[in-house]
Amino acid sequence: MKKQVLSGLLVLCLIFSLLPVSAFADTAKSGTCGNDLTWALDDAGMLTISGTGNMNYYSWRIVNHKLITTAPWGEYYDTIKSVVIEAGVTHIGDYAFYGCSSLASVTIPDRVTSIGGHAFEGCSSLASVTIPDSVTGIGYRAFYGCSSLESVTIPDRVTSIGECAFYGCSSLTSVTIPNSVTTIGGSAFSSCSSLTSINVDNNNEYYSSSVGVLFDKNQTILICYPAGKTESIYTVPNSVTSIGEYAFCGCSSLESVTIPDSVTSIGSSAFEGCSSLASVTIPDSVTGIGEGAFDGCSSLASVTIPDSVTSIEEGVFYNCSSLESVTIPDSVTSIGSWAFYGCSSLASVTIPDSVTSIGHYAFKDCSSLASVTIPDSVTSIE
Repeated sequence: MKKQVLSGLLVLCLIFSLLPVSAFADTAKSGTCGNDLTWALDDAGMLTISGTGNMNYYSWRIVNHKLITTAPWGEYYDTIKSVVIEAGVTHIGDYAFYGCSSLASVTIPDRVTSIGGHAFEGCSSLASVTIPDSVTGIGYRAFYGCSSLESVTIPDRVTSIGECAFYGCSSLTSVTIPNSVTTIGGSAFSSCSSLTSINVDNNNEYYSSSVGVLFDKNQTILICYPAGKTESIYTVPNSVTSIGEYAFCGCSSLESVTIPDSVTSIGSSAFEGCSSLASVTIPDSVTGIGEGAFDGCSSLASVTIPDSVTSIEEGVFYNCSSLESVTIPDSVTSIGSWAFYGCSSLASVTIPDSVTSIGHYAFKDCSSLASVTIPDSVTSIE
């Protein structure tokens, strides 16, 4: 009996030994990724998506302390060098190529109508991508952190560019917004350190640009001042009433910004990371300054908060290490958490009687601050 079993095993081994190695490789590196879609990865690192219809939606997982896609090719994320999406594919799924850091080129066919959220996020080797005319939507964080991406063509049929779609694309130098775009999500082009201009088609009904700066159509909202612009001084146009979230984020060359009396609000993280910003005057017209508005403005030495402001939001002056003095008006009733965290040069601050609450760590690591007088009006200190 033992001899029969051994004989059978030897026969099986012989059969498997005669099969070509590619038979196992193809099985291990291929599968399905949609109802009628298949994928295959060859030994050269080329991933091919074939068939018809929409690609599946995926998410992310952690492998070896790195975030990668849960797509079936995810385990090969560090070997994928190129992606060829064949003509029948109509949608690129969420997180499809998330974290594929070796991916250098991608071919997107004319039938694709949308690119899912996070689809190419973290593809740090992707140098260029041509988005076909068939695409109408670019998802949330679709190309987030594609640090090698130097150029991108946004076709005339695209109507929406998702939030943070090109955030952190540090090699991207210019972008043209076609007349078809009706929606641009927040921070879509923020922290693009080489981006010098955002140009909008004159026929666009929703957006406009001036000297490469992105605005809404009537230039009442300043949406994005490109982080790669080299000018040290900028004057916000008088038409502007609102400075948007992350509007000047990462603009390391800016030393001085003049904000006109027309402006009533400064969005969250509006000047975050403007490390050379030494001078900014906030006019009395401003009633709201968003969270983290001046976070990391390490050259900002002094600031006067106007009487129209009622609240100093969370982390507004976080790590403003050169900030020596600040004037808090009687209109302010609350100081948010981390508001002056890490302001190591802050030597004095006067908290008015109008303040009733101070958030946790509001003055933590203010190493030059010898003392703070907290008025009796404060009923809550976290």
